[in-house]
Amino acid sequence: TVVFNCAIVIVCAYCGHVYDSTAISCRKQDGGQSDIVECLKLASSMPPITQPCQILCQDDCQLSSWSKFSPCASDCAGVRTRKRVLVGKSKKRDMCKNTQIYPLSETQYCPCDKYNAQPVGNWSDCILPEGRVEGILGMKVQGDIKECGQGYRYQAMACYDQNDRLVETSRCNSHGYIEEACIIPCPSDCKLSEWSNWSRCTKSCGSGVKVRSKWLREKPYNGGRPCPKLDHVNQ
Repeated sequence: TVVFNCAIVIVCAYCGHVYDSTAISCRKQDGGQSDIVECLKLASSMPPITQPCQILCQDDCQLSSWSKFSPCASDCAGVRTRKRVLVGKSKKRDMCKNTQIYPLSETQYCPCDKYNAQPVGNWSDCILPEGRVEGILGMKVQGDIKECGQGYRYQAMACYDQNDRLVETSRCNSHGYIEEACIIPCPSDCKLSEWSNWSRCTKSCGSGVKVRSKWLREKPYNGGRPCPKLDHVNQ
């Protein structure tokens, strides 16, 4: 059995919308290190590698936490609302009063057993996030475009009423899709040992031969560079 072992690495920013990042390694039950591919084959789905968070900037508008949603008068027929308010100096700033940017209320349909969300179609390809993230899962970066590593795939969701009629996805309190983590394996090149020491010369004097060699340590996979021909080097 293979289990995940996660170490937290914080990706810092002075303020604004940032991400907490989790470095994920693959370990056996005895604590030994294992290839990440083994966890992908044998363990459960990989935990999210990032989660959004926000550090307030000095000039940001400040708002209270959202209230609880109001009670529903009747299932399947009504809506429920939650609210928040501007706090401190933000109450007097015109920028903060723009409810398009800083909404003070949020409304959604009341939960209803008569509506049922179902997946539609196939999963998308694995999509890698934008931006430079290096040193996580051996992710390669070319410019600002990552070629492999942790990404996400998506599947559309449809919402049906009790008569199996298609209705808007908000009735199921759904964004219209679900997502899950995925991996695009990074290529691994052939790995050879260091050169061995030279052997003894075949002759004690005069013209002779001594040899040194390399040996294969790890075969290439996922399109990595192939191994060279392993010839001895004579001198």
